[in-house]
Amino acid sequence: MGEGTQKTSDPGGRPDDATLERFRHDGIEVAVRRAGDSGPGVVMLHNGGTSHGIWRHQIADLSADHRVVAIDLPGFGASPMPPEPIDLAAHVDLVAALVRHDDLSPVTLIGNCMGSTIAAGVAAREPKNVRALVMVNPLTDATFRRGGLGIFMAPSKAWSPVTAPVRAALRRIRVPRVAVPLALRFQLGPAGIRAGLHHDPELTACMLRNDQTPALADVLTDLPVGYRIVRGPDGPPLCTIWGSRNRVLSPVAGVRLDALLRSEHRVLVRDAGHMPMLERPETVTQEIRSFLDDVGSPAQ
Repeated sequence: MGEGTQKTSDPGGRPDDATLERFRHDGIEVAVRRAGDSGPGVVMLHNGGTSHGIWRHQIADLSADHRVVAIDLPGFGASPMPPEPIDLAAHVDLVAALVRHDDLSPVTLIGNCMGSTIAAGVAAREPKNVRALVMVNPLTDATFRRGGLGIFMAPSKAWSPVTAPVRAALRRIRVPRVAVPLALRFQLGPAGIRAGLHHDPELTACMLRNDQTPALADVLTDLPVGYRIVRGPDGPPLCTIWGSRNRVLSPVAGVRLDALLRSEHRVLVRDAGHMPMLERPETVTQEIRSFLDDVGSPAQ
């Protein structure tokens, strides 16, 4: 199936009633939001269980002088579940195809959690086409295993028969509305809870989607063998951002990952959890801009 886009209204009920577009590649369809008319290209990728809306503040800021494309990854937000579960490599193919389609190279890739790992995969495959890489709470087997949900991941492939039934059951679970604030509070740090993000309408809508838990289960299935981050000697400049109170992934394991990846710009966001871009948006936006200022324009 060829690549292409078309306009569509957003069924997720975004607060600004933004119009999304559809992008198709290799039989997979995703919703994308494009903002900004000129400037260097930026692609934003969310974490599992949310949508491109977690970047609402950064989209508003960066689109003033960048061409921003924010994606609802397959099965999340306004994007349908793909016909078959897709692995990390297929996500990387999809994002790389979108970068080519929108002529965004050299592109800045910004991701949270699984979005970080997808972004890192694109950068590892096509380093010359990536201007810079920003990874917020990067997801790896190590950062997940040491986090609050690590019990759902097999310690090794030999344990997969034990944990597979748990993940299969997870695919059938739908989050009841009454449990949504509790599920969101688990993901948030004190700053996010003070801001009332556990009652955020857009995050709530994401949690209540029928595709939510099946899509997350597919990520967990791929995690032990698929979600690795490798930075080669020709990798683009790297910024890592962690919420200091992240309970989903381990910031302690994140420190080790930062050292391994030799990130040039390292940020620990105080009182923030798994979604610092929403919990402390000014801090995260400022750090991204500071990093990109250091990187310089693509022409340099």
